[in-house]
Amino acid sequence: MSNKAHTATVRRLAARYGASIPLGGLPDLISGEMLIAVETSATLPAGVSRLATLSGRRYVAVTNRESLAEAFRLVEGTGIGVMNPQGDIVREAS
Repeated sequence: MSNKAHTATVRRLAARYGASIPLGGLPDLISGEMLIAVETSATLPAGVSRLATLSGRRYVAVTNRESLAEAFRLVEGTGIGVMNPQGDIVREAS
């Protein structure tokens, strides 16, 4: 699912991290060994679940600050890190 906020966040993070945008799927971005899934508040639970099936340094990036608390809750115990809409790492991946 893609909307304006998702598209803008993907582009912003791609530019910031020099990431590639793989065709058709999760993650939204790949930068070296870092995998980034960009999620809106509506897609956050499903995105975290899909990201949990991948291996590597994984991050979920939210499209708005209001989703940060929910992202922290959903990634608890998964090893998945969290990024804010600007791509700042607010919880490091383990």
